[in-house]
Amino acid sequence: MNIAEADNDGRIADPLIRRFVEYWRSKRGDGLYPSREAIDPLDFRYVLGDVVLIEVRRAPTGSSHPWAFRYRLIGANIVERDGYDLTNKTLEDMPEPEYRERVRATWTEVCETGVPVYYSREVVLDGRTRRYEVVVMPLASNGQDIDMLISVQRHARLRAA
Repeated sequence: MNIAEADNDGRIADPLIRRFVEYWRSKRGDGLYPSREAIDPLDFRYVLGDVVLIEVRRAPTGSSHPWAFRYRLIGANIVERDGYDLTNKTLEDMPEPEYRERVRATWTEVCETGVPVYYSREVVLDGRTRRYEVVVMPLASNGQDIDMLISVQRHARLRAA
């Protein structure tokens, strides 16, 4: 779901994610996207443990994927839930292949379209049930050429069987 404009806010269940999306919009200025420098972690302490900051670049010619992703920051809540810390590592270092490809598809979608996305998911990947809400939003040093992504992923409790 495109969350670049406020029309879709009602579909975001988690109020902290909704608040962060509003913050991201407020930092765009005249550009399509805010820069990393415009985003101040002190402004979103309420989700800081759920934030992932990703460096983005076009992959070299001949790569099997069009974009290369490097984790610059992974919030403590995500590290605790996943059981590993990929800070300063690439997406290729993620040990769970099904989850890695789900993440790659979402990040590639944002890089290719330039449109922030929101998903509410309950999936079994790599034998682990995951239920979460996530937003992925582009950042651009010059306001238009995406060079980073910022994501907030908040896990929800699993439904009783």
